[in-house]
Amino acid sequence: MAQSDNLSSREWQVANLLLEGKSNKLIASSLGISESTVEFHLKNIYAKFQVSSRMELVIKLGQSTVAGKGEIAENRDWLNLRNWAASLREIVSKFSEELKMANEINSNTHSEASPLTFYESIRVCLAKYAEFNGRASRSEFWWFTLFVTLVASALTYLSETLGSVFLIAILLPLLAAGTRRLRDSGKSAWWQLFLLAPGGIVIVGVLWALPPASSLPDEALPA
Repeated sequence: MAQSDNLSSREWQVANLLLEGKSNKLIASSLGISESTVEFHLKNIYAKFQVSSRMELVIKLGQSTVAGKGEIAENRDWLNLRNWAASLREIVSKFSEELKMANEINSNTHSEASPLTFYESIRVCLAKYAEFNGRASRSEFWWFTLFVTLVASALTYLSETLGSVFLIAILLPLLAAGTRRLRDSGKSAWWQLFLLAPGGIVIVGVLWALPPASSLPDEALPA
């Protein structure tokens, strides 16, 4: 018997809400139960699926749900990829909206003399999810690039599909940050088209590393 068949109806309700990205508190609120009860059900679900973390459970549940439909391998991979892409994009989008409302961040207040920290850079770039106007300091851009590299590498280690989906979901804020960094250095954002050419990452990387064109007002910066 499949592991998923061992779940009770309540455990399935908890599992489905978990797949939607809800926290224990939101799951408890949705089902009208306490958080301790949610944790109890999750503990049982972990044991039945032989996993030890929330991420492992999400991955295993996603695979079991699709595999249980008897689809061929190609269709299963495509459905997993599409579902993960939609979920990650929604999570990142919601997270960025919450950051905007909670923090009202303005990166123009930061200068090269007071660079952003690793966590501040992530917060700013996600809050400005699809904002291509304005500037981005070197610390803001390079810390965020490091974050994307580390997370993508970790997810790819677990699953190439997960790594690919994360890169797809994070591509827009990364390009937006790159555009703001080029504008901050007095260069046109169109230089990023060199990323499509072999070795173009070297050219664009050099431009991303240039110091800010502090003498130029924002209105005079290239598009």
